[in-house]
Amino acid sequence: MNHYTLNFSTKKLKINISFLLKILFFNFFIFKHSLSFEINEVAEGLFVHFGKQEDSNETNNGDIANIGFIVGSKSIAVIDTGGTPQIGMNLLKKIRETSSLPISHIIITHSHPDHFFGTQALINDKVMVIGHEKLERALITNFEFYKNLQFNLIKQKSIKQTKLVVPNKTVKVGKIETIDIGNREIEIRAWKSGHTDNDLSIYDKKTKFFWSENIFIHRTPSIRASIKGWKSNLDEILKMDINTIIPGHGPLKKKNQAIDPMMSYFNRLIKEVRKFHKKGKTLKDAQNLAAQKNKEKWLLFDSYHSSNVTKTFTELEWE
Repeated sequence: MNHYTLNFSTKKLKINISFLLKILFFNFFIFKHSLSFEINEVAEGLFVHFGKQEDSNETNNGDIANIGFIVGSKSIAVIDTGGTPQIGMNLLKKIRETSSLPISHIIITHSHPDHFFGTQALINDKVMVIGHEKLERALITNFEFYKNLQFNLIKQKSIKQTKLVVPNKTVKVGKIETIDIGNREIEIRAWKSGHTDNDLSIYDKKTKFFWSENIFIHRTPSIRASIKGWKSNLDEILKMDINTIIPGHGPLKKKNQAIDPMMSYFNRLIKEVRKFHKKGKTLKDAQNLAAQKNKEKWLLFDSYHSSNVTKTFTELEWE
């Protein structure tokens, strides 16, 4: 009798030790990644976490987008929530370390997964989720694809349990929605098709900082909707009274320093692709030869230039 009792107790002990080890590993994982998650106050009450200038992978854990928050006297507005639930939790932790004010708004700049997969960690019934009028359609259409893509790239199990959060407030193309988070007005604008067909920008009137996924710094701009529309959007931004640009990817820059390299690249793409159309050349010819020199020294150029040529070629084909 005692012999069997001892065996049972030993087995139970092994199971408990295994369970405890799993908990310790999980807590170490959370601790490790929260330690490496930094927030920078780039202007009074405006905090940014700068993502890595890479594509998502197991090493960077999908932490590739610029995300952050703005603190008013009454509440906090969050701008994008990151590429995984863990990033969303890290962001929430930093918000709580910074202020006890409630989160009143979550602004999703567009529908790419590195910008919205952390939303679930920050949401509650009182939070207004703001997006472009075309954001909900894009999220619903692509959510399962993006969920599988993020999991395959990053290998975090929590991604599989992510639930889709859609906006409960939308902004129409060309319109500006102004929110007040307490002595701080923020203008949220919906743009016509450029990087995507659902891009939003955020303008903090207090600091004249402009946060926009329409702007890439150092990282190759990836055309997913319209190169001509994107150029037009950038022309409008150049006319705005902006102090500093916070891009969707990359470091802070002054307005012209941020936009000039993009315009140079887009103009070269359009000029060279038009030559291929004029000569009756094929898309494959353009992919192999158009604007091949990386004059602006973009990061990830080899990964995105060919698809940019493809998008430009198909758009200009019907001019």
